[in-house]
Amino acid sequence: MNLGIIGLPAAGKKTIFHLLTGVRAEKAPTRDGLTLGVAAVRDPRVDRLSAMYKPKKTRYAEFEIALPPDLQPDTGRGAAWLEPIRRSDALILVVRAFAADHVFHIQGSVDPVRDVELIEIEFLLADLALAEGRIQRMDKERKAKAFDAIREREYATVKRCYDHLHAEKPLRTLELAGEDLKLIRSLQFLTLKPFVVVLNVGEDLHAAEAGLQGLADALRAQGATVAFLSAAIEEEIADLADDERDAFMQDLGLTEPAAHRLSRAAYQALGLISFFTTGPDEVRAWPLRQGAAAPEAAGRIHSDLERGFIRAETVPYEALITAGSERAAREANHYRLNGKDYIVQDGDIIEIRFNV
Repeated sequence: MNLGIIGLPAAGKKTIFHLLTGVRAEKAPTRDGLTLGVAAVRDPRVDRLSAMYKPKKTRYAEFEIALPPDLQPDTGRGAAWLEPIRRSDALILVVRAFAADHVFHIQGSVDPVRDVELIEIEFLLADLALAEGRIQRMDKERKAKAFDAIREREYATVKRCYDHLHAEKPLRTLELAGEDLKLIRSLQFLTLKPFVVVLNVGEDLHAAEAGLQGLADALRAQGATVAFLSAAIEEEIADLADDERDAFMQDLGLTEPAAHRLSRAAYQALGLISFFTTGPDEVRAWPLRQGAAAPEAAGRIHSDLERGFIRAETVPYEALITAGSERAAREANHYRLNGKDYIVQDGDIIEIRFNV
C-alpha cells in the first residue's frame, strides 16, 4: 500500500516528502512517473517500549510514500497526471496557506479555500466521467446479456456513485456497504480515497489554525483528516541537534514535530494499525491492515510463523505500561492466548507460537 502526496505546484509537497521519508525528492528513486520513498511512523509507544526493554535495536512501522507529478487543473478529465494519483491507496493533499512573495502561485494569490475547492472539483469531475463511462459500457453489456445478481449490484452501486457525484458530493460522504466497495474497487475513484489535508501555514501556527478553522471543519465533515503544519519550521526542526530541537520546539509551544503527527495520520488513512514485538534484541512496530486476524500478523513477521501458526500470546500496550513490567503484567493476568480467529487490536504486543 502506498500514500500519494499531491497538491498544486509550490505547495510544499517535496518538503513534506522529505520530512516523512528523510530523503530529498530529487535523490529518491522513481518509477512509472512516481517519486518513491518509505516513511517511518513515529509512534511514541515504540519509544516507551524501547525504554522498558532496552533492546539492541528499535524499529518503527513503515509505509510507502509516492510523489506523483503536480496537479494540473483544467487539462481535461482524461489527463495523464490523474493516473498516477489513482494508483495511490490514500492521499495527502498539501495546500499552501503561507504568504511568500518570492514563491510563485499558479492561481496568482494564496487562497487555501479556493485551492481545496479547485482540486475537489477536478477530482469530482474526473470521477463523474469515470462513472458515466462505466455505466455506458454496462448498459451495452446488459442489453446483450442479462446480468447475474452480482453484476446487477455492481451496476446499481455505480449508478448510486454517479448520482452522488452529480450532486457535487465526494464519494467519501456516500454510505457504501463493504460488498459494494469491493465491487467498485477496480475503478479507483479519487473522491473515495482516504484523504489527509495538510494546511502548510506560516510561522504563526496558532493564528493560522484560528483563521482556517472553518475550512478545517468543512473538510472534516467530508471525512478528511486535517493537519496544520509549517513546512519551513519543520525543516528547521529536522536539521537541529536533539538538545537544540527540544528548546526550539518548547519556544514554539510544540511537544513534538508536526511531521511525526502527520506520519501517524497518514498511516491511519491507509487503514493500518500497529502491533509490537518486544525483547532484548529488538522492539519493533509492525504494520497490519485493520481487521486482520492473528495468522496474518504472524505472516508479517515471517511466512513460517503464519504457515505453522498455533497461538498468539497477546497483551495490550496500555496494560503492559500500567503494570510497569512484563512480569507484573503476567502476574496481573493481562496476557491472553488467542487462536486463528483472533482479530489483532492496535497496540497489541504479540508473541507467536508456531510449529513448522
